Amino acid sequence: MSERIGEAGDRRHSAPVASIALWAAICAAAVVAIHALTPRFGPRLGSYRTGLITLGVFLIAAGYSARKRALWLSVRWLRAAARLPRALARRMVLLDRLESWRTLHVTLGVFALLPLWWHADAGPATPLERFVLMLVLLVVASGLFGTLVQDRLPRAMLNRPDYEVRREDVELATHQIYIEAEEAILGHSETLVRLYLDEVRPLLTGARPPLGLFLATLTGRDPADAACARARRAATGLTEDGPLFDHLIGLAATKVRLELNRFNLRLGTGWLVFHIALVAILGAALAFHIAGALYYNGF
Repeated sequence: MSERIGEAGDRRHSAPVASIALWAAICAAAVVAIHALTPRFGPRLGSYRTGLITLGVFLIAAGYSARKRALWLSVRWLRAAARLPRALARRMVLLDRLESWRTLHVTLGVFALLPLWWHADAGPATPLERFVLMLVLLVVASGLFGTLVQDRLPRAMLNRPDYEVRREDVELATHQIYIEAEEAILGHSETLVRLYLDEVRPLLTGARPPLGLFLATLTGRDPADAACARARRAATGLTEDGPLFDHLIGLAATKVRLELNRFNLRLGTGWLVFHIALVAILGAALAFHIAGALYYNGF
């Protein structure tokens, strides 16, 4: 029964494509290729048409954010699916998954660059238009960064079964590890205590560089291996207290992994805050751009 539940969970949370970051890269390559094949398409359509197409694509892509916060559309979508044959209804349900909406959001967000590129080809850009273009590129770049993060973090969670999902749990586990290590050295030899103070305690009380933790997330490697390498080399001379020192190194390794855990939790939400802030600024800039274009052309 548990295996069937697990298989159902895998199907429920699997994305429509194997790697959303790879799919975004494919979409970006398609945008570049299509633009190269249509060098005169932007001037032929004109700035108004290409601008309206770009705005429309961005508005449709923004539907993903609305879908995550409101179930109004999903409720009516599922009611309509319930009236259809079973096979077709199943496909409609799959289309309404958040994973499917996310894939559509990424696809539209990248392909919105194509009409925007045509829009830029339609004529010389004003300072405001260059500012809007820069904001669009930043929004797309932050979104692509988020897809990369969302591709890597689930693998990190699967590779480390003790991965905590709340920051307070990470802090509590880190504190408990420090207390256990401090109590473990009581009553032992001066050599062990000195090695602990020189090699292990700095790992328990210090912090890993954020860049190193980020690279560990991207590559999937365990940062504890490199962090504890020096302590393991220092333990070669221990005999009687060797097993205890190995245990202390293990505690330090767990603490380093908890640091990565905490970093990933912050990363998983921090990029989205930045992305939404950029979208809000872009929305205001687009409003000024559209109002100015209509005003100066007599609308």
